[in-house]
Amino acid sequence: MTSSAIVLPICTVQHDFGSVVQDVLDGTVPDDKFWVSCYKLEETSVHGKVTVTLDEHDRNKVLFEGHDGVAFKDDGKNAYSVSCPPLDIPDTRLVVASTSFPNAADLLKSTQITAFDVAPDGSQFATGYHDGSVHIRPATSPNAIPSGTSKAHVSTVTSLRFFPSSRVVLTSGADFALSLLSAEPPESSSYTTAKLTPARTLRGHTRAVTSTGIISRGRNVLSGAKDGTVRLWDIPSGAQIRSFAAGTNHFIPVLALSTGERWKEADGATDDGQQPEANADPREVDTSDKVVFCALQDGSFELFDLRTKDGVYRSPAGRPGTRSALQTIAYSPEAGLLATGSASGLVSLYDVRTLGHGPVVSFRRNEAPVEDLAFVKLADAPFSLASSESAEASEVGVAVATEDGLPYVAEVRPSGPRVRAELVGTDCDAVRLVRAVGRDVWTAADDGVVRRYGG
Repeated sequence: MTSSAIVLPICTVQHDFGSVVQDVLDGTVPDDKFWVSCYKLEETSVHGKVTVTLDEHDRNKVLFEGHDGVAFKDDGKNAYSVSCPPLDIPDTRLVVASTSFPNAADLLKSTQITAFDVAPDGSQFATGYHDGSVHIRPATSPNAIPSGTSKAHVSTVTSLRFFPSSRVVLTSGADFALSLLSAEPPESSSYTTAKLTPARTLRGHTRAVTSTGIISRGRNVLSGAKDGTVRLWDIPSGAQIRSFAAGTNHFIPVLALSTGERWKEADGATDDGQQPEANADPREVDTSDKVVFCALQDGSFELFDLRTKDGVYRSPAGRPGTRSALQTIAYSPEAGLLATGSASGLVSLYDVRTLGHGPVVSFRRNEAPVEDLAFVKLADAPFSLASSESAEASEVGVAVATEDGLPYVAEVRPSGPRVRAELVGTDCDAVRLVRAVGRDVWTAADDGVVRRYGG
């Protein structure tokens, strides 16, 4: 699989190039430069400069001139694109964060974000930290203080997930536990931060919980952990309903999971109306049409059917001694696609109807670990370029968060993937988490900053 992976290029730009442009617009300096670098695995890198000057006729406009193998264009409305002819890199959108949310809780200590999620209605987001704390913030202002905080765990927060209502957050931690926090926004503008106490704590895992999932409106939730189990929980009682042993009953550590509705006529999980729900528990609500995919430490992924309570498919494991662990997984029932990201930088996409045939396509940019994935509806996202508005252009994209701090959006096309957009703004800090909500793509990085692209 790795040897046949398509290599995608990387275009990077000086993280504060926007300040360079603004200085020229403001007349602070008559002209200035910023750097652009382009890479492709096993090919000679291109490092160029872009000169910024003020237009002689329109003093509200700047002109860009690329040098040393790079070209840079202003696409209007604070949108830019870069290309690199020596590496055959076509115009690629550079997406600048529309809003950045610095963590102002305590600037004197490390603020590395370990968990992150955005409310489905986009009104607020939650961040988790190594000290076990969770902060909930409004998405209306970059300088707003948290509306609520909680010491939900005694050690690292590993996952945060908003319920569909956008008013409850499911948390998990390295302390083996899960908890529920109220995320009701304040009734009016408030300059105080509410101290939140978990409404429910779920215990049963014997090692760190790594990932969670919410079923329908949230009567039931799922958790995956390094103890090699996936557990289904009843929220009203806080009790475990059942446990699945990952890795074909070998208890392989679960690093991530993704859940959703079952598709029809898929390998090993045909929805023909003939399969009865096995061992149904009266506490289960809306599980009969759901599946959960688990990314495992040995480089395989496993599919569990919540109706039959069976593991119905497991992919081949990675080669021993390699960085093959699957660190993230994303399932899109609407597109019928599954995406996995590995510790060696490989992203693979599968057609969920033909899982046994292997990936439809695999691609990488380098060997930096893939930290998180999210499917993006490109028609709703501000990443369009004239070159991609063609008959072949895909509506499906994948936002990729990476340890090298170079997140991007890949477009999945019939002829193969391409980089649709570079999400710029981080300065060499690992980007661990990515979410797609409405028209926006959000990232959270080791610099403690949440960035929203699009809104």
